[in-house]
Amino acid sequence: MAVFFFSAQVLCAQSVHGPFSFADSLMRFSRIGRAGREHLKAVQIKPSVWSPAPYNPALPAVYASAEQGFVLYLLDRGLREDALVLLSRPNLVPSDTLSYLRGLSLFDDLQLEAADSWLSRSALESALFYDVVAKAHLGRPKEALSLLSGYSGSQGELACLQQAGLKLLQSDVASYRDISSSFKYIDANLSESERALDGVALQLASHRAKSPFAAAVFSTLLPGAGQLYAGSTGEALASFLTVGALGAVTAASWHKYGVKSWRTIVPASVCSLFYIGNIYGAYISVGIHEKEFKDETSAMVLYHIHIPIRGIYR
Repeated sequence: MAVFFFSAQVLCAQSVHGPFSFADSLMRFSRIGRAGREHLKAVQIKPSVWSPAPYNPALPAVYASAEQGFVLYLLDRGLREDALVLLSRPNLVPSDTLSYLRGLSLFDDLQLEAADSWLSRSALESALFYDVVAKAHLGRPKEALSLLSGYSGSQGELACLQQAGLKLLQSDVASYRDISSSFKYIDANLSESERALDGVALQLASHRAKSPFAAAVFSTLLPGAGQLYAGSTGEALASFLTVGALGAVTAASWHKYGVKSWRTIVPASVCSLFYIGNIYGAYISVGIHEKEFKDETSAMVLYHIHIPIRGIYR
């Protein structure tokens, strides 16, 4: 029988709805089943818990522009909490720069709701582009597009790249192609991301949704075939080896002890459980693969509408 090493933490985190679901989970999250399933992960947004002290005009005034270089130094070294402590003092005079620095620090700390709030208060150009990314991460691409609709500043190609990326988040490849026709592929800060978004657009244009029913039929005929059809090679191999090994044990026991022996009935029952679990797994694998595809393309887009801002403004 095939031997698998399971991650108890992963299995416990899964929602198991019955014996067939459990059998599918054992195969899906085995070492073989998880092979090749590393994908770009979505940003894990933090709760927005930071709150600065209100401005106190009785204290000696400090202007955020004088602190900007040090705040950026802290952020570049990952010292986001220190930056937020620095920016929470009550003697900082309210300004566009202060709102931007607070929003930027919260953005880097993944407190994106609060980051969006502070960035939207600043009239600085850099705040606009960071706010677009924050809104995109928060699942509000329409709002992000509205921020860019009237932009007429010096970073037109960056605005174009972000608009094109937001259209990809909406799976609107046709609009993406219209907007991306303005890409120049010359600016070192933008060219790599422009080409990456072109690659995502090709993926989305060529992607065809698969049928869960067809996947179930394929795995009925050959264990693992449905998972392979869904695009999950590791799960396909895990299902094929598990059901095949249990089937071989059952066949050997049947030949040696006869069909009525408990030595045959036990492995046959386990084999049947995993066989049906393999069919169930093939059916749901299509949905899982589709979600992983969407999550990965979205993560790629979000990454590449963010990275150029750092090169231009930091």
